[in-house]
Amino acid sequence: MTSLTVSWKSVSLLVSYVLLLGSQVKMDEQKHVVVIGGGLAGLSASYAALRGNAKVTLVEGEKAVGGNSAKATSGINGCRTSTQLAHGIDDDTETFFIDTIKAGHDLNNRELVSLLVHSSGDAVERLKSIGVQLDELVVLGGHSIKRTHRIGPKDGKPVPVGFTIIRTMFDHLKKLTSSQPDHFEVRTNTLARGFVIDENGAVVGVRVKSASAPDEEVISADAVVLATGGFSNDHTNNSLLKEFAKDKIAYPTTNGPFAIGSGVKMARAIGASLIDMDKVQLHPTGFVDPASPAEGTKFLAAEALRGSGGILLNEKGQRFANELGPRDYLTKQIEAFCGKDQSVGHVAFLVLNDAAVDAFGRPAFGFYWNVKGFFTKADDGEKLAEVIGVPSSQLNTTLSEYNEATKRRQDSFGKTIFPTTFEWKEPFYVAKITPVIHYTMGGVAIDNQTRVLKNDGSVFRGLYAAGEVSGGVHGGNRLGGNSLLECVVFGHIAGLEASRRTPLPVPKDL
Repeated sequence: MTSLTVSWKSVSLLVSYVLLLGSQVKMDEQKHVVVIGGGLAGLSASYAALRGNAKVTLVEGEKAVGGNSAKATSGINGCRTSTQLAHGIDDDTETFFIDTIKAGHDLNNRELVSLLVHSSGDAVERLKSIGVQLDELVVLGGHSIKRTHRIGPKDGKPVPVGFTIIRTMFDHLKKLTSSQPDHFEVRTNTLARGFVIDENGAVVGVRVKSASAPDEEVISADAVVLATGGFSNDHTNNSLLKEFAKDKIAYPTTNGPFAIGSGVKMARAIGASLIDMDKVQLHPTGFVDPASPAEGTKFLAAEALRGSGGILLNEKGQRFANELGPRDYLTKQIEAFCGKDQSVGHVAFLVLNDAAVDAFGRPAFGFYWNVKGFFTKADDGEKLAEVIGVPSSQLNTTLSEYNEATKRRQDSFGKTIFPTTFEWKEPFYVAKITPVIHYTMGGVAIDNQTRVLKNDGSVFRGLYAAGEVSGGVHGGNRLGGNSLLECVVFGHIAGLEASRRTPLPVPKDL
């Protein structure tokens, strides 16, 4: 009789547990995820959370989604993708891992880098599956092989990779929720001001202020994904640049006015751990606009311009670096071997020929040349020497030495990839460039599930972070093409984790 009583008790407990699980599923189906930031990390998180059956509220401080992701021009990295296979590129995750660690001076969180590179193929294929035609490849500085994916021109016009990914992803999100529009709410012109914490220390909401509302309001949430970007343009009263990288604060930037580290500051205020905050990337090539050379915000001279064959010369008409070296190396070389313009800083000359322009894509190059006016065309080597202001004999020697190095597949600067050679009697295109603040490697510390870490190493329940707002992935220096990739990979993980059902513990008496 006793054993029968125990059995019925077990059955009763089991039924109760199943009922509890059923109610948990219902509750999870109504789970609400708030995503702060409408760049690629935020959109990727929204996509994953929606696919996880959560409702999503996307909060964006600007009037439209996109952020710095929409300005990205060089491309997105991916390893063992269908595009690489179609081009006969034999890549592997180990080489990609080594390239990323080497660029970051081995200061990276290796677990996060492993996640990045092993997820890169799926990330690119996921974008292709929703209509982003990432069918072209280029090699960027610090890479051993072509793995940076770009979009070819359409109808003779350039297709900006960052903007196109953002637009396609956002359109896909709207289509995904077209039959249930209440599952995806986008609130633009709305600034996140802080987190709501419950008595157990979990993040359960966000305080926001809409531009059209007089007061703050609270948006309750089961989980929050922080995807607000970095602080490369933070010149506010509590500037993170001034606090952590005072030596960089005078440089111009490629970032929009929204890149002030708002999410980092919000997370810091509740005790989040920060990492690598002094690691601020100077991109070696920001265009010096002839019309406004002293402008503090500069247009990025895409790394793919050098990956397609562009070379860098100083005011003496000499090369001084491996044009495909890591970004921090090239910046140091420019500042060591190039003269300083009083209104700009250290300036170098970026030189391409028609072969390099064709490899980069004439429509995209035409935007830099004809629309923005960054490039000057020189009919031949003599004219190029005049534009730079050097003796033609010196320039001729430089180009001849480069062509000889191309034959050997190596030069004195360690360059081993030579996309093109130069002829003295062919046209050249030349632009002035200068180092610019481009990216902040530091930010909120996360684990491999993108959970935000506290100062004591424990995790915040209900708070995740992805994209440039987080730190640890890139170490001391970011590899070109890894920013968009980071947004897709870790944004996706954050969205999945935020929407994940938490199973109830099995009763001990069962």
